[in-house]
Amino acid sequence: MQASHSGNDKRTRKPRRSLARLFRDNAGNTMAIVGAALIPITAMIGSGLDMSRAYMAKSRLQSACDAASLAARRVMKNDDLSDNVTQTGEDFFNFNFPQGLYETEEFEPNITKPETGLIRIDAETRIPTTVMKLFGFSTLPLEVNCEASLNFVNTDVVLVLDVTGSMQESVDDVRKMDALQEAVLALYDELSPVQAQLTAQGLRLRYGVVPYSSTVNVGRLLTAVDEDYIRSSTPYQSRVANYTKPYYAENTPTSAPGSWEINNKSRTAAQCRSWVTASATNGGGPAPASTTRTSYRGSEEVSGYNASTNWGWPGASDTSGNELSCRRWRIVTTTTYTTRYIFKDWTYREATLDTSEFKRAGGTINLATDNTGSVPVSATYNLQELAENVSGVNTTSQTWNGCIEERNTDSTITTASGYGIPSTAFDLNINDVPDSDATRWRPMLPKAIYTRARGSLPRDTGIALNPDNAAFWPCPHEARRLQEWDRDDLEDYVEALEPLGGTYHDIGMIWGARLISTGGVFGDACETFNGMPCNRHVIFMTDGQQTAYCENTYTAYGLESNDMRVTGDGTCPDQLARHEQRFKMICNATKNMGVSVWVVAFDTTLNANLTSCADNASQAFVSEDQEDLIQKFREIGNQIGALRLTK
Repeated sequence: MQASHSGNDKRTRKPRRSLARLFRDNAGNTMAIVGAALIPITAMIGSGLDMSRAYMAKSRLQSACDAASLAARRVMKNDDLSDNVTQTGEDFFNFNFPQGLYETEEFEPNITKPETGLIRIDAETRIPTTVMKLFGFSTLPLEVNCEASLNFVNTDVVLVLDVTGSMQESVDDVRKMDALQEAVLALYDELSPVQAQLTAQGLRLRYGVVPYSSTVNVGRLLTAVDEDYIRSSTPYQSRVANYTKPYYAENTPTSAPGSWEINNKSRTAAQCRSWVTASATNGGGPAPASTTRTSYRGSEEVSGYNASTNWGWPGASDTSGNELSCRRWRIVTTTTYTTRYIFKDWTYREATLDTSEFKRAGGTINLATDNTGSVPVSATYNLQELAENVSGVNTTSQTWNGCIEERNTDSTITTASGYGIPSTAFDLNINDVPDSDATRWRPMLPKAIYTRARGSLPRDTGIALNPDNAAFWPCPHEARRLQEWDRDDLEDYVEALEPLGGTYHDIGMIWGARLISTGGVFGDACETFNGMPCNRHVIFMTDGQQTAYCENTYTAYGLESNDMRVTGDGTCPDQLARHEQRFKMICNATKNMGVSVWVVAFDTTLNANLTSCADNASQAFVSEDQEDLIQKFREIGNQIGALRLTK
């Protein structure tokens, strides 16, 4: 029994040990395991390669979409999805992602305008696979979309417009002023859809306008805020009348009561007649001492000789014979004199006039126009005093037109001054609020202005400014502060602009800066409004280069050869360069306030001063004709918003 049992155990243990050894030895299973894993590994690697390739293609496709939407939005005008807009979008898309790139299928981007100011592009295509097609995936889909808009928020725009005499000239048979008017309206039309959108959102788009030549018309804007911003007493380059030549005015003669004068010496009738009718005699004097006039007549009632009354009259000493007593009626008239003074000569010099009447609307100042009349006291009179105090002088009146002489400045500013504005250059200080005559503005008074030899010294000779010829004292159309305009009002305003005067870029930019500032005398512009930020822009348009008049023209700086506020020297040695330096300084100060400056040179060149005034070279334009000027204003309107991708 035992032996039999032992043999059976040996036979069963042997196969079991063989299986165990096979289980423990896996060297022979490697090929089988690898072969089984090749299929999923290949699928994983192939899909990774294809997906990576698809990812790169989609990234490139998305970049092309973004670029195309931005380009299309930039050229969109009047919120119109025109053929030019769609073509520009397609061109940019195809440039950045050419058809067939990465072997993608041909496609056409779909360009739409889903809402105001927004461009949307959708694009779909497919990219072929390399490995994944072995598993039934021959292509992978690619789909992108993008949106671009101009990020308009509260926007303030001040137009600084050159309205000088050269704007009367024509380019291609179109008056330059007419071209400018059309360009301003084109800007308005470009931004009109945005204006409506902002208004609907409780935000705003506003415009201010500064027409400039050699001065600006801002006086009424200033007095509307505070009358004290205008000087009440203002010095002008004028003339004074010297009433120092004595003149003796006769007072009304008075006659003492008449009396008989008797000549008791007997006379013949002929002798008596001759004596009675003797000529009057003068006495006293000379003036201003009293003078007398003694005259004779026959009697109190009768002027001529009467023998019965005058020769041997009853009761006379001698009443008989041929020689009788003679009498006559004597009248003594006395004339007294008042000493007065008449005109001697003129002195041409600075004279201070009372300009307080100009602070009220319609207020006028009377000025003498000649040197007639007389005065009781020897004195020198300015033209205003002459009109008020000298009897018999002829006068004229002037109502203020609103144009200003700038407030005090620093005559030491030169091309070496850099960009820092001196504390005494009040005209260049944008936000300084007047608190003294040095910081107040002066009303222009052309009828009081007389030119003389250069320098500040008084002279014996001078010439009237010719106040009837506005070319010598140009006064542009009144400026407008920031406001929301409708198109009709803006059209009426720009159509009233007329060209006159010379080109003082500095004065135009000074007041453009004041109107776009958040501080100063107006403080109209904003940092935020209704919880949203404000963008601020100045568009500076000129058709010429900076000019500077030394003499014979009345500007924002008076008669520069005599006032010498900018030049510091009546000979004006480097006057033009000084004004150009001031223009550079005020441009720099404007940009330092966070204002974006655009410059358009119309029918002229962009010199370094104009180009550097703009924020950058891309914001400085040259326009050669009306069509181009309109186009440039449209481009500016199109770019005033912050162009951005919204999706």
